[in-house]
Amino acid sequence: MNIQALVINDLGTSNTFDIRSSARKPVIMVIDGDSASRLQVRCNLETSGFTVVDVASGEEAVACFKSDRPDLVLLDVIMPGMDGFMTCQAIRGLAGGAHTPVVMITALEDAETITRAFDAGATDFISKPINMLILGYRIRYWLRSGAILDELKISQERLFKAQDIARLGHWQRNLDNGDFQLTCHTPEILGLRQPCDYESLFANIVGDDRGPAIETIDDACQAGLPFRVEYRVILGDGCERVILNQGEVVTSDRQRLAVGTVQDITEMKQAEERIHYLAFYDHLTGLANRSLLREYWLKSLPHAQRNGKMIAVLFIDLDYFKRINDTLGHPSGDKALITVAERLKAILRHSDIISRTPREEATSLISRVGGDEFTIIATEITTPGQIAGLTERILEVLACPLQLDNLQIALSASIGISVYPEDGDDFDTLLKNADTAMYEAKERGRNNYQFFQHAMNDAARERFQMSNRLRQALANGHFALYYQPQFTNNGGKFTGVEALVRWLDPEIGVVTPDRFLPFAEENGFIHQINDWVIREACTQARKWVAAGLFDGCRMGINISGNNINFERLGKKIIAVLAETGLSPQYLEVELTERVMMDNTGEAIRMLLELKRIGIAIAIDDFGTGYSALSHLQQFPLTTLKIDKSFVRDIATSDTSLNLLHSIIGIAKSFNLKVVAEGVETEDQLSALGKMDCDELQGFLLSRPIPREKLEELLLSPRRAKS
Repeated sequence: MNIQALVINDLGTSNTFDIRSSARKPVIMVIDGDSASRLQVRCNLETSGFTVVDVASGEEAVACFKSDRPDLVLLDVIMPGMDGFMTCQAIRGLAGGAHTPVVMITALEDAETITRAFDAGATDFISKPINMLILGYRIRYWLRSGAILDELKISQERLFKAQDIARLGHWQRNLDNGDFQLTCHTPEILGLRQPCDYESLFANIVGDDRGPAIETIDDACQAGLPFRVEYRVILGDGCERVILNQGEVVTSDRQRLAVGTVQDITEMKQAEERIHYLAFYDHLTGLANRSLLREYWLKSLPHAQRNGKMIAVLFIDLDYFKRINDTLGHPSGDKALITVAERLKAILRHSDIISRTPREEATSLISRVGGDEFTIIATEITTPGQIAGLTERILEVLACPLQLDNLQIALSASIGISVYPEDGDDFDTLLKNADTAMYEAKERGRNNYQFFQHAMNDAARERFQMSNRLRQALANGHFALYYQPQFTNNGGKFTGVEALVRWLDPEIGVVTPDRFLPFAEENGFIHQINDWVIREACTQARKWVAAGLFDGCRMGINISGNNINFERLGKKIIAVLAETGLSPQYLEVELTERVMMDNTGEAIRMLLELKRIGIAIAIDDFGTGYSALSHLQQFPLTTLKIDKSFVRDIATSDTSLNLLHSIIGIAKSFNLKVVAEGVETEDQLSALGKMDCDELQGFLLSRPIPREKLEELLLSPRRAKS
């Protein structure tokens, strides 16, 4: 049984034994070579309420102590073999022996014996002959004292442990006499030197931090003020840590003390830096975010006002960036954004276009404010030519191909520019105006930049109003289909129509697609419009088929927009065919290369399924934008519609004529039917009549017309003209 004089309860506090109330009796080990003395002591102690274990030698005592540790040891000095001094030393070396009270019993009261007893580790000594009347009281006192000492030592160990965990130390310096004390179990973890004195607080401080730290504490102590200083120290293993030293001066009638704590706050500082980074920086690119951008503006504005400088705000939007995410995946898109960020940083870092301040402070800040949107604030601008030069450099560098997944990808950007103070005197206005100018750059073909002009606000306001009216038109059903007929080349036989949506606005009348579809795409309304066109066109075609007016003809529906969910679109078309009862052979789906390239894999799967059930697939506006011969082989097409730009000059330009011949020849080699759009003159009609073009469409033959006029055409065998 392991018996202790100190009990630690659940709350971590300590209680000493009271033998009058405790259910357990303290155990006293009596070690004496004289059996009569042992018996006398034993009887006395057992009568007093103690449990006694008596042994006759030091060797036996050590063995017994190991197996059954007592609460107190009474040890005779003079014994055969191991004497009392040796036995005491041996007990102090055993587990639990360091704190167990050991009382030496001796008839010798000379100074040498007493000194040897305490040197051996004795707690106290008692003289022979023993006064049995007071022995029990003396033992109770020793037990209580031992318990208090144990509690003090445990508290000290807890303090040291807590200090080690918190990497904390406490120091005190007498400002009158210079005495210094440090409470810290392992001062080396705080970069403190052993033995510790006041100077050791600063022994391992990193060079530049040392002087300011000493000066701060000394000045505060002299003035009697609180102090707080952070500095870096180098530990013995070469590791650098951040230390917080803080405290105050305590003054009494007797002395003036500076008391302080030293604590390792490295992890805390790292956490603060991480929080600051997350608050002000984009986690992907490492660029500033919108919050830091605004803060930079607020710092830059007073300087620009004092010195009559301009501040430029550039709003950069990558063109067609979604294609990278959709075709190569978001990880590749992230790599592209990181590359763009690195290129922008390199441009601003090395540019000599933007002037520098005398102190070479940063005169620009790059921010990522959205998925593929970046903003630059450039200060110290004196002429618009400076910012134009920088912007042209940005367009040039971003246009350099980048390597993604073993593919070379070409990027471009549209950039809008606003300038303080001409275009606004607050950040939000300048950012809005730069955004407006960016949209103007996109309207002008992308891969260019535009300075903000106040007239652009009118255009932006018109777009906003148009978007609101468009939302109401969707809710109120203010749409109709017009139909542009198609005819065979030479024979002029009616072969089908292309359904074209019109907006019947109560205020401004009929609105053509070129005026509202860009807004519909920008605001996401285009998908609802596509759904309406599909259902309306299929419903009308089914009526014409039932009336016997549409035999061998096709209803062409043009799918517009960005971010098309091709899987959903395919299911929608098939479902509408089933609901309306229209046979797939009467339907032709027209898509531009741009739309199909938004998500090539999904587009191909959807088109294959539509073609499998008998729907014709046409590539619209071929020859513009993203035309590539590989697309004719890549996509499951049945028809190629040549853009009107190739038809326009065929009667007057041999180059245009030869180019058109080539396009038709290539299409035929892929076994595609060819439709020429934009036939507007008799000369064009005549030139096309000599080519292997299958069908024609254009204003010369018929403008887009409402349902009623088309039905008149269907009932008449002659070719309709405008």
